[in-house]
Amino acid sequence: MAGIYVFSEDARLTAELVTTAAAITGEVHVVCLGADAASALTTTGATSVVVLEAPGTPRTEAYVAALADLVRDRGADLLLVGATVTGWEVAARVAALLDSALVSEASIVTALPDGMWQAERVMYAGGAVQTETWSGPGVVTVAPGRAVAASVPGSTSPVEVVAVDVDSRVRVVSRTARVRAGVDLASAARVVCLGMGLGDSGDLAVVQDLADALDAEVACTRPVAEDRALLPTERYIGISGAHVHPDLYVGLAVSGQVQHTVGFRDAKVVVGINTNPAAPLFAVCDYAVVGDARELAPLLAAAVRARR
Repeated sequence: MAGIYVFSEDARLTAELVTTAAAITGEVHVVCLGADAASALTTTGATSVVVLEAPGTPRTEAYVAALADLVRDRGADLLLVGATVTGWEVAARVAALLDSALVSEASIVTALPDGMWQAERVMYAGGAVQTETWSGPGVVTVAPGRAVAASVPGSTSPVEVVAVDVDSRVRVVSRTARVRAGVDLASAARVVCLGMGLGDSGDLAVVQDLADALDAEVACTRPVAEDRALLPTERYIGISGAHVHPDLYVGLAVSGQVQHTVGFRDAKVVVGINTNPAAPLFAVCDYAVVGDARELAPLLAAAVRARR
């Protein structure tokens, strides 16, 4: 194998992609834009860090042709791209320039004999898993949270700077930062999720108390964030929201529709509390408790604190 190249404008996601690629091959090359980005990626254990350097500060999308040339000229076996808004555009354009296979939102990537590749991706809000197979180089996007970010203390990957020309016809004239709550659900070890059954503002204290006891992040279902605006949209889990892979997920009064459960399908332990014994959430729970979350959550929080 000539090696797998990985790219994302997000340094932490790039480190996750290194972990994914390293499970397939021992030769993993990180591609980043600008020398400033390289410093955060030299301890990921990658074989090398390739810096695409262009004058000025062009848009990430302007590097597409240079990235495609790099992948083609170096005979890369695969290009893994972080599944972000920018990453989706970059991956699609690179695949078009290379006339190669493109697989979106892969969860598992496998090298097969005779230069074949296989990837699995979730479809229909988690209702099915599609298997894609192709030959030759390909471009695959991988969502955040699919792997643990690589970090090899004491290691330093060699850095190579490649001067490139970029498409400068489109320029960024101004930027306005989107105000976010600062939550980082993707890396949370424990998550307590608020469902519509507790969709009143007064219930937030109950949920937060349990989260504090568990040292967990508070999350919610989409209607809690978008319909009732009780929590920021960055906190809802689901097919169009955050995808998490915690050690523990606790759903409080969460019905468990598939549009939500696909967002935590990689959780190690799932606990559900709901008054409805037929709640769909219970079908994916390791521990299902039938009862009122308003009553049970404080008791669970007290038990956790007593145990600690």
